[in-house]
Amino acid sequence: MSNMTKNNKIIACIKMVIGISMLIAVLIGYLPIPEYLVEFTCISNTLGGILLVADGVLNLSEKSVPGVFYRNISVGIFFVFAICMGSLSGAYHMNFKGAFFYLHVLSPVLFILCYILFFNDREGKATKKLLITPVLMLLYLLFDFVLGKFRGSFVYGFFKPDEVSISDALIIGAVFYLMMFAVGTIFLSLNKLAHKNK
Repeated sequence: MSNMTKNNKIIACIKMVIGISMLIAVLIGYLPIPEYLVEFTCISNTLGGILLVADGVLNLSEKSVPGVFYRNISVGIFFVFAICMGSLSGAYHMNFKGAFFYLHVLSPVLFILCYILFFNDREGKATKKLLITPVLMLLYLLFDFVLGKFRGSFVYGFFKPDEVSISDALIIGAVFYLMMFAVGTIFLSLNKLAHKNK
């Protein structure tokens, strides 16, 4: 067994361990409060955990998941991290107790590091990749908007549904798209830097 093969197996195992830990944290955090399963923290950590486990398993046979999934979840889970860090200003409250410290702080950092360090995303045109990088987050914002209009409250409650018109939602979506495009550019650049000799 070559050193490269050993390294690949170690990396595959690291991905699977982190992925399983994310899924366990979701179960610990959200099973007692199933009404909050619609939170993006839950969705992004669940998808991230499944992706890492699947990619780790595929890596053992020298295969990999498509990079579009890594990029979408990376920018999405980064916003979970960023919004939670913003709560430290005292302007709003986010839960950092128990499993939620892992879901809000540690797992976003670990997932993004897995993408940057352990997934070679150098192939293909950067612009084409980045244009579809914000899709997951935009789909969630659309889901939250529609759900909020039906039940009378958005998931995170930063705004009230009657305060947000369709034009407001489109503007918010455009702003988020641009922010996620920028964050995706940074992550993709760091990924290419990490894999420049491969």
